[in-house]
Amino acid sequence: MSKARLILATAFVASAMMLLVRNPDQMRLVIEDPSLIPNMIEEAMRIESPVQCLFRVAKAASEIGGAKIPEGARLAVMYASGNRDEAEFPDAEGFDVRRANARTHLAFGQGEHFCIGAALARLEARVAFETLLTRIPVIRLAAGKNEFAHTPSFILRGLRELHLEFEAG
Repeated sequence: MSKARLILATAFVASAMMLLVRNPDQMRLVIEDPSLIPNMIEEAMRIESPVQCLFRVAKAASEIGGAKIPEGARLAVMYASGNRDEAEFPDAEGFDVRRANARTHLAFGQGEHFCIGAALARLEARVAFETLLTRIPVIRLAAGKNEFAHTPSFILRGLRELHLEFEAG
């Protein structure tokens, strides 16, 4: 696995775990029904996309939301912003492992720019959470140790650290 892939995979698993431990009702749903793990991964990807944006060049002049974009303009396409669109995702700031349209997120891009590693990323996350949530029934935040600070980056999103406590099953 390349260093970049490892960083993205680690960042995503940490961010998804943060969402679960900060939303114990959602974690309980997933532990009680592991078939929710794939949708939980999509919902976590929607909220905590490891890649926040990518750069593109406009192939033709166009207009988006009243803003004129000339041909050749350099753009930062903010996938993560689209993942918080209330018109597409009601209660977009909420974490809902049962969200019916969670998989319609833009975290892996779209069209010809769709991430070729999306299936592998989903598989890695599924195996990680199936393993963690079935072997460690109690996972919680370590008291007083988490700041939920993210690594400063315009493009990538990941926690600097996540402190957890466990109780083995």
